[in-house]
Amino acid sequence: MTTTQPTVDSVVEPMPELAALSGDLSLPMFQEGNLNISPDTDATSAYLMRLNYIEPLPADEQQELAERYVNDSDEDAGKMLILTNLRLVVKLAREYSRRWSNLLDLIQEGNVGLAEALKRYDPYRGVKFTSYAQYWIRAMILNHLMNHVHPVKIGSSRAGRKLFYNLKKARRALIKQGHDKPTPALVAEYLDVDEKEVVRVAAQLDAPPVRLDADAPGYEATTIGERMEADVPTPEQLASDHDLASRLQWAIDTFGEAIDTDRKKAIWFERMIAEDPKTLVTLGGEWDVSKERIRQVEVQIRDEFKAYLFEELGRDIEIEFLESI
Repeated sequence: MTTTQPTVDSVVEPMPELAALSGDLSLPMFQEGNLNISPDTDATSAYLMRLNYIEPLPADEQQELAERYVNDSDEDAGKMLILTNLRLVVKLAREYSRRWSNLLDLIQEGNVGLAEALKRYDPYRGVKFTSYAQYWIRAMILNHLMNHVHPVKIGSSRAGRKLFYNLKKARRALIKQGHDKPTPALVAEYLDVDEKEVVRVAAQLDAPPVRLDADAPGYEATTIGERMEADVPTPEQLASDHDLASRLQWAIDTFGEAIDTDRKKAIWFERMIAEDPKTLVTLGGEWDVSKERIRQVEVQIRDEFKAYLFEELGRDIEIEFLESI
């Protein structure tokens, strides 16, 4: 037997007196005993059942709440404005549900956008709150999709984000201008982005969705997600880095012990490898020489250590850290 997911307009009748509760936020939507929610009800259905207790407010009442929130810092008015627009979030989230299997994820991101809209809304600009809020709701949902739908992040650059939001729109506009199949070069010129970025993003957006839990072709009992390279160092890389660090520390210690003059030792231990290095002026004063002389000796020591490092550990050793000593 199949079950139909409830909509926000079914299950129970909305409460017509909600508009009078702007000073009391103990709404029945939070009281599960009134909702007949069974233990088998999934999270999305339970959420939608709660929303049926909240009736959207007319535009003039929303305007009044917004003014109270802005002028009087009335938190209750702000909360009421949020609560009575949760259905708007669900409506917009459903538009993108085919691109993301979990509707509740999209609703959650949309709710974040709704809260952001409340913070930024100016009730005296002549724009209804719902009209303003929908842009922030869509922006948060699209941002979530941009960063999570594709295994390769599209929005890692400004051009990537611009293409994510505008690629299809640009193609439609170019088709209207007479280009049957807009090329990446045409799209790049139209949106003022690099052609390579168009090719990269289009490859992701045009590709069919891939489930990470699907079987990986050619691998038995292995999913695509398990075959994807992690964005953290591998155990082999960690072991290699640890071994390199140990070898470098040994070279630093043995080189320092072999330095034959006290002044050079002071420059090495107190300036070149110290966590809190002394300045050229300070060391010059302690050894009664100019800071330029200390700098010259420091350059000499660095060259000697580089030669020592190559001799002991080989010329293929990573020596980027030398520039910091």
